[in-house]
Amino acid sequence: MRIKIFVFLSLIIALSAVNAQIVKGRSDNNDSERLSLPVFFYEIGTYPTLARDSVKLIIKTKVPFDAIQFIKSDTLFIARYELSIIILDENENQSASKITSHKLETEIYDETNSKQLYDINEFTFKLLPAKYTVILSVLDEDTKKKEIQRDKIDTETIYKNSISLSYINIIDQTFTNEEGQTEEISSVGGSINDSKKDFSISFDILSEGGPAEISYRIFTTDGKEVLSKTIQDTLEKGICTRHYNINRDKLSYSKYKIIVEVSSGGEKATNERLFQLRWFGMSLLIDDLDNAIEQIKYIASNRDIKKIRKAGKKEKKEKFIEFWKKLDPTPGTPENELMNEYYRRVRYANLHFSGFMEGWKTDMGMIFILFGPPNDIERHPFELDSKPYEIWYYQEINRTFVFIDETGFGDYRLTEPYYENIFRY
Repeated sequence: MRIKIFVFLSLIIALSAVNAQIVKGRSDNNDSERLSLPVFFYEIGTYPTLARDSVKLIIKTKVPFDAIQFIKSDTLFIARYELSIIILDENENQSASKITSHKLETEIYDETNSKQLYDINEFTFKLLPAKYTVILSVLDEDTKKKEIQRDKIDTETIYKNSISLSYINIIDQTFTNEEGQTEEISSVGGSINDSKKDFSISFDILSEGGPAEISYRIFTTDGKEVLSKTIQDTLEKGICTRHYNINRDKLSYSKYKIIVEVSSGGEKATNERLFQLRWFGMSLLIDDLDNAIEQIKYIASNRDIKKIRKAGKKEKKEKFIEFWKKLDPTPGTPENELMNEYYRRVRYANLHFSGFMEGWKTDMGMIFILFGPPNDIERHPFELDSKPYEIWYYQEINRTFVFIDETGFGDYRLTEPYYENIFRY
């Protein structure tokens, strides 16, 4: 129990230090796999045009309230940010740009720190079919902090056949506006929640019209098909839009790939995208519930892991939430800082220590997850009289860990086995 409390505290103590490193790391715009959660989310969709001489680029952004600094003004809390979009061609020449200012308001203080409330915006650009780099940035007008994200888009071959398929839009929710019309809210980033039994997709098809076969297939990230459907349809000439509701009963809390294929007149068009089934409040640091359950092995007993793993889909989610709820250092808040820090370290381990096995399973990954970044690392990669080794120093807790690469392929192992079961309860 004493060691369990020690590990628990070591995770909490390191929160501020690790987060400081993570925030600093955001300035590296080329790092596509950040350890931290992004400040904002976006998706870029390409759509064919009737004239076939240009493409329509629809960019959607989603900024969480928690990402922007709110200031008290009378009875309101107000936040302001600037959103910039720059589109460059292959020669780094600017093809299009847009800068907009946005204002967020709320009367409720707790909403200013919410990760579940978002400001969603949509922008449309018309461009020649080509390859582009899209640079998006969000500037907090109060703190002057800026996050920049980059993406590459290739629209050169969108009209290679007589039939063309747009980006697959995943619809998060629908509602009826004041005019009685049905409006859709896209799931920017591809997350769908488990509050309903199904979700929707939509896409545009440009064709000469006539009989068509439309199919969609859903795969796990390791290529296993979990769902498919084929529809016989008749397309209108020009651009038409298709909507489909998809039952999520066969989906677990994980990432998936959906592939849409449209065949007509002897030609076909295909598009695909990733999406993820989540529950409300599920940490964005978790990509797969089953993996997340396995990854608590350093702080949970085999009995607890087995009990969660063997439960049904709904019960598995509830037992996992309950496990982390018991360890929540701030139970009165919507965020579980300890859980987020734990999976932040798992992400770091997978990014930096993966080799013959996933990084979180390695000795270095285990020590990093439990104790965080060492105060100092002594590296000896090319010693004449010894195999490559590293020494990690943790000054605050007076601990030292020595790793040696016996094979010469970067597979560093602890020189003294670390009995992880002493951390379980």
